[in-house]
Amino acid sequence: MMPSSRAPFLAGLALLLLGLAVPGAGAQTTDPKPREIIVATAPVNSPLGRWGGAFVERLKTDAGVPVSEAITAGALPNSALLQSGRVAIGLVSLDVAGAAWEGKGPMAPGMKFDHLRALAPVAPAAVLRFVAPAAGGIANASALAGKRVALATDDALTEPMLTALGIKATLRRMPLGEVAKQLADKKIDAVAVTGLAPFALPPEQPAVTFGLTVAEVATVSAAIPGVAAAAVPLPPAASPPTQPVEPSVPPDPAAPPAVVPPLPVPPSAGMWTWLVATDALPEDVARRATEIAITQAAPLAEAAGLELSPAFDPLTNHALPFHRGAAAAWAAHGVTVPADQVR
Repeated sequence: MMPSSRAPFLAGLALLLLGLAVPGAGAQTTDPKPREIIVATAPVNSPLGRWGGAFVERLKTDAGVPVSEAITAGALPNSALLQSGRVAIGLVSLDVAGAAWEGKGPMAPGMKFDHLRALAPVAPAAVLRFVAPAAGGIANASALAGKRVALATDDALTEPMLTALGIKATLRRMPLGEVAKQLADKKIDAVAVTGLAPFALPPEQPAVTFGLTVAEVATVSAAIPGVAAAAVPLPPAASPPTQPVEPSVPPDPAAPPAVVPPLPVPPSAGMWTWLVATDALPEDVARRATEIAITQAAPLAEAAGLELSPAFDPLTNHALPFHRGAAAAWAAHGVTVPADQVR
């Protein structure tokens, strides 16, 4: 996700990564046989970092050239590394990629990152869902109109999605660790959560979790590049306390029922991270990288500890043109990328 502040710092970092002071800095050489493929991933032990590591191991066996992993801070530096040609493939959320493509990114405002090419969706970078007290009567997004909704201080997804849906709520930014007390004190009515880590209120605060409906996901997807349906991360059920029971003593009918897993929540709206390549990546390598992302989606998600999201339509990508090798891979799986979206 693209943060909304720290612009001076990011611009300075962009100068370093892009090598703007070096004449001729840009995409990688068009040598059809690069000496090495470097894949920029994400922080160690993060879900996307684990996905990236698993992907790199698979690509090593098929690329035909050495493949290595560059562990980075995530989408923003990865977009700059791709534009500069310092890496060949990277994990970039489509909001970051789209802004960079249009020259509106915080890394280098006014500079279009025109060497970026889309390969395949990876996983959500963020998934929107709401948690509200069970007794509050709020069970869907439309019921948030006029309510006080907490959101994390760095949340960049909730406000534009609610705006796209025409839902006007009072948004209050705060650390999510303060939400339970704020709800108990009736200072807020619900909380929006977008992180990939499961979120739950304490057991003594019964709550409902809900996302956006299919129609609402379609609305925000049309308004915000990179948004598509995504599985909602849910916390596992707590294990019930175990107490030894004498065989001759019948079970107590007043005993609390065993803890059951949380009810599944239908997919909500997520901002997706994609495999993005530089335009100089050879077509055969781009095709193989895309094939891995398509055909091994389930084992890659499992390796990352991510929920497997619904079948993804790659043509929901309106942020970047597709790499020619990626378009060939998608065609083999029955998806025709329009010619004007391939470069």
